[in-house]
Amino acid sequence: MRRAEFALVSGAQGQEQMMDVLSNNLANVNTPGFRKDRVTFRTYLPHREYLHRTPSERPGFNLTPYGTFPTPWGMAGSDIPHSGVDRIYVRYEEGEFQSTGNPLDVALSGQGFLTVKTSGGTLLTRGGHLTVDGQGRLATHEGYPLVGVDGKEIHLPPGADRIRIDSAGKVFSGEKMVGQISISFPAGGLESLTKVGNGLFFSPDGLVKGEAVVRDGGVEGSNVKGTSEMVRMIQGMRTYQTDLQALHTLNDLTNRTVNDMTVIA
Repeated sequence: MRRAEFALVSGAQGQEQMMDVLSNNLANVNTPGFRKDRVTFRTYLPHREYLHRTPSERPGFNLTPYGTFPTPWGMAGSDIPHSGVDRIYVRYEEGEFQSTGNPLDVALSGQGFLTVKTSGGTLLTRGGHLTVDGQGRLATHEGYPLVGVDGKEIHLPPGADRIRIDSAGKVFSGEKMVGQISISFPAGGLESLTKVGNGLFFSPDGLVKGEAVVRDGGVEGSNVKGTSEMVRMIQGMRTYQTDLQALHTLNDLTNRTVNDMTVIA
């Protein structure tokens, strides 16, 4: 029974982890610039080649924004078949443009991110819901000031009116240009980015100039498709329930076997 139980428990744990990811995706279906997460699984089927081999990641745990989860190698002994979450990765497809009528709102089309200053350093975002903060800086609605191409914050003059942002990210107050939004891209590519929450990303390898067109008067929507996420969630829930039902059946068989052996004895 031990082999089957480990296979079922590891499968159920993997489905739990996937449900957490899908729930977070659905919670951000209306968050501008949000990038959905996806889960990949890994199955360990022991055979002679692996009985004398110890992978570097066994035993161990992977750390994700959703907490820690055991690696497939760390779930059980080397002779037990089991599965688990291999990794959680971000999908970077563009979301649809959503018109807001706010001249400060921007959406990016292409390979690039808005660059913002935070207490944790310079970070990237695709959330273009912008405003002017109390210090006259162009900032996100979360309060992170945007960085200009000169590396400085973009300040709007007191009483600025007729503010507009062109396709190159140049910010105008009337006919006067007051700054230009820096469009950046991770030097190590999209795979190098780390999600840090609030729609922000960290690039450990530094930044290079991004290639994106700025569209004003609207924001880029989340790339989460609510219907497809719900379908995935239903599939995951059914698989989870099937694993638990099979586990209950195994426990019942074990109990019956023990009871029958006691009667025979």
